[in-house]
Amino acid sequence: MNYTHLRLQDQGEVLIVYFQGGTLTDQTVIDQIGKELGDVALEASGNRKLLVNFQGVKFMSSAMLGKLLPLHKRCKADKITLKMCNISPNLLEVFKITNLTKLFDICNTEADAVAAFNKRGFFG
Repeated sequence: MNYTHLRLQDQGEVLIVYFQGGTLTDQTVIDQIGKELGDVALEASGNRKLLVNFQGVKFMSSAMLGKLLPLHKRCKADKITLKMCNISPNLLEVFKITNLTKLFDICNTEADAVAAFNKRGFFG
């Protein structure tokens, strides 16, 4: 599939999603990203491991946060392990205020997240 606002990369069993833009505030773009994230979840259903990398994203509106919730729900329903990484300190603050840090598994770096996916056992 071709995506306008997302870039995908396979790294072993992990499908990594990158955002193309650094500011996610335009409602039309956000709606498109929401649709693309749904398609990505469908694509990840074979992998069972999905990493959303926020590298380069400096700002996003609450509407964009709202697009992450259906992704979480879809991943949970399809038994896809979802992690997020490289969330800038400013954005992480918003995740904390909205309690999304309790909902999402957030790692500091892509390498940390990939390593966490590959751990076996109780916490894997």
